[in-house]
Amino acid sequence: MLMAIFFALVALLVAKLNKPEPLEPLIGKAYVIDGDTISIAGNHIRLKGIDAPELTQSCGTASALSPCGQASRQALIRLIGGREVRCASDGHDKYNRGLATCFIGNENLNRAMVQTGQAIAYGDYHDAEMQARSEKKGLWAGAFEAPQEWRKKQEALREPPQQQPNRSADLVDQFVDWMNRVLGELW
Repeated sequence: MLMAIFFALVALLVAKLNKPEPLEPLIGKAYVIDGDTISIAGNHIRLKGIDAPELTQSCGTASALSPCGQASRQALIRLIGGREVRCASDGHDKYNRGLATCFIGNENLNRAMVQTGQAIAYGDYHDAEMQARSEKKGLWAGAFEAPQEWRKKQEALREPPQQQPNRSADLVDQFVDWMNRVLGELW
């Protein structure tokens, strides 16, 4: 009988931990972190479907490098222009940032970053990227390394990251230990 209660409690705990958070739109003043990430009220939001250069990324050739990561961030700051941003959430990325499509009024910021050549299409907005390419806008005006490829090279230069603790597994382990103590006292 106690084992059945124990397994029922474990099942309820696991179900609670795996329940996704409700996705609600975020609206407010945005702080621009980089060309594809903003923060609204402390919530980091990754602009879905695009990939912008990293802040420390430079583009061009060895003889003519430009800080394209900083330029991408500045382009997003100009697009937002201090106005209220509305983001429609669409899950989370591997860094637990909210994924979203964000707007100023009816203007899609994600698309605008690709149209101006300050980000590349990353699953969406391929038509906007083709237009920016043909017009040689932003990144397409010169040589650059795709942000994803640049990050891979940078990660290879760093030490391997320390494994992050699995909070869900730790909670389950703590619960099991507690149940063992409780059951051990009853036996």
